Amino acid sequence: MLRKMPTLFKLFGFVLLVIETLIGMVGNGFIAIVNCIDWFRSRKLSPADMILSCLSLFRFAFHVVLIRAEIFNLFLVNPVLMLNLNISSDFSWLFLNTASLWFAAWLSVLYCVKIANFSHPLFLQMKRRFPGLVPWLLLGTVVFSAITTTVALTGSNIFSKCNLYESHLNKNNDSAINTSNSCEFLILLYIFPNLFPFTMFLFSSILLLTSLWRHKNLLQNSARDVSTEVHLNAIKALASFFVLYVTNIFVEILSIVFFWKGINDNGVHLILFNVIAAYSSGHAVSLIFMSPKLKQESIKMLHQLRC
Repeated sequence: MLRKMPTLFKLFGFVLLVIETLIGMVGNGFIAIVNCIDWFRSRKLSPADMILSCLSLFRFAFHVVLIRAEIFNLFLVNPVLMLNLNISSDFSWLFLNTASLWFAAWLSVLYCVKIANFSHPLFLQMKRRFPGLVPWLLLGTVVFSAITTTVALTGSNIFSKCNLYESHLNKNNDSAINTSNSCEFLILLYIFPNLFPFTMFLFSSILLLTSLWRHKNLLQNSARDVSTEVHLNAIKALASFFVLYVTNIFVEILSIVFFWKGINDNGVHLILFNVIAAYSSGHAVSLIFMSPKLKQESIKMLHQLRC
C-alpha cells in the first residue's frame, strides 16, 4: 500500500540519506574488501584488521537496514503498522547498531593499549594480553548484542503502556506506579548497551591523551619523533570519531524518548536517520584517511579507475 507523496523537505532529507548511505556502504565495503584480500594473501589478520573487518561488515548491513526502513516509512505503509508487522527489521536495527558501537569501542581500546605508555602493572598486563583476546571479544560482542536485543524487543510491548504514561500519572493508583517503573526500566534496557561501550571509548581516549601529553613533556626539544607522530595520528582519528560517537549516542537516546512519547512524525525520524547515517559514513571515511594501508589502497583504486 503506497502512501501519499512526501513533502519537499522529506524528499530532500531522503535524497541526503541516500547519499550518506551510499558513502557509508562504499567506505565500509572498501575496508572489508581490503582486509579480506589481505587475509586471503597472508592467511592471517592483525587484531586491528579483525575489528575493522567486523565493524565495516556490520555497518554495511546497518546501512541497508537503515535505508530500507526509511523507504517503508516514506513511501509504503504507515510506520506504526510497520512496527507491528516487521519485527525482524527492528531486531536487525538494534542488533547491528549495538554490535557496531561495541566494535568501535574495542578499536579505541586497541589504539590505547598499543600506543599509550604507562608503567602501571595492570596496564602492562592488558597491553600484553588484549591483542590475543580480540577474537574472543568480537565473538562475545555478537552474542551479547543478540541477547540484549532479544531481551529489549521481548519487553517492547511495555511501550504501549509507556505511551499512556502521563495519563497514568494523573491517577494515584498502583497501576500508575507499576507502569512508571516498567517504563523507566525498559528505557534503561534500551540505553545501557550503548552507554557502556561509550564509557570504554571515553576512558581509553582519556588515557591516550594523557600518554601523549606526558610524552610531549618528556621531549627536550620541539622536534617531533616517530612516537609523537603516532600519538597525534591516533588522537586525530579518535577526536573525529569522538564527535561522531557523542552525536550518535545523543540521537539514539533521543529516538528512544520520542518513541516512548509516541512521536511518530516522519520528518523527525528522517532527521535522526540522517544523523545516524552521517556518523557511520563519516567514521568510515576517517578510518580510510587515517590508516596508511587503507589510504594507499584507495589511491591505487582511484588511479585504476581514472586509467
